Amino acid sequence: MSEKGPEGSTQSLLLRDHYPDRGQMTTPTPQTPVESVFDGKKRPTLLAAWRELVLYKEVVWSFAVRGVRVRYKQAALGVGWAVLQPLAFLTIFILFFGRVVKVSGGGTSYAAFALSALVPWQFIASGISFGANALVNDADLLRKVYFPREAPIFGAVLSVIPDLGIGLILVLLATPFTGAHLTWTLVFVPLLCLVLAIIPLAASLPLGAMNVYYRDFRYLLPFALQLGLFASPVAYPVTRISPNLRPWYALINPAVGPLEGFRRVLAVGTTPDWGLLGISTASALVLLLVGYKWFKSLEREFADVV
Repeated sequence: MSEKGPEGSTQSLLLRDHYPDRGQMTTPTPQTPVESVFDGKKRPTLLAAWRELVLYKEVVWSFAVRGVRVRYKQAALGVGWAVLQPLAFLTIFILFFGRVVKVSGGGTSYAAFALSALVPWQFIASGISFGANALVNDADLLRKVYFPREAPIFGAVLSVIPDLGIGLILVLLATPFTGAHLTWTLVFVPLLCLVLAIIPLAASLPLGAMNVYYRDFRYLLPFALQLGLFASPVAYPVTRISPNLRPWYALINPAVGPLEGFRRVLAVGTTPDWGLLGISTASALVLLLVGYKWFKSLEREFADVV
């Protein structure tokens, strides 16, 4: 592809300055009317915005690769943190919820019960945390180079996928110690991962936009994520919720379906609750579309405000 983008060769040079390891980064060809999508007062449709994002997939990938490298390059334990974090939470959960509160494991040990939901929750929390702060963290690049403003957010969420993979491997390796029941239902893990990935994207787009205008969100977000941990079926089973309220629970909190699905597949050895998973998926998709639309309506002034 040609290296001339909507802002000419300067864009390519600036991108190379920020991403020296990806010197062959490409941008849309001159024939692609990317700039026309954002001309005038007409706001782009979601389909047009998505098509443009696909054209800039190399930029998204660069943000993701940089996120992984920066996060672990300066950490003494490196990727070991992807293992230590869920294990630390698991220890606390076992001591408090398993021993003191006596929460049932629902057909398996509490260790398997909690770990199977902790790993996907860590992905959600990390994805939202990195995604919501992506625009502010890349403010300098945002002012100098043109690219879809959602690219840093998508890249930030993608950068957390290796942590999810390491965590899932940990769950499998810990099976002899946790007493989890693994069966053929492991084939549903890729589907659950796909649904899970929608959630941090759906949350990060509107939160990232708000974080540009109101920096208080940066300080409120960790507190909100802590509340989200206890508002989701991680430390306790979804059966603690009344059957009549569970559909509403999954609708309000899209994490319910995939978290319960991972628990059933990785700990109990049964199929996901398709009803809850379907409701959560629909809720997450609606939030993603609404959040994406709202993000695109606010992005024009990002470079000036950030």
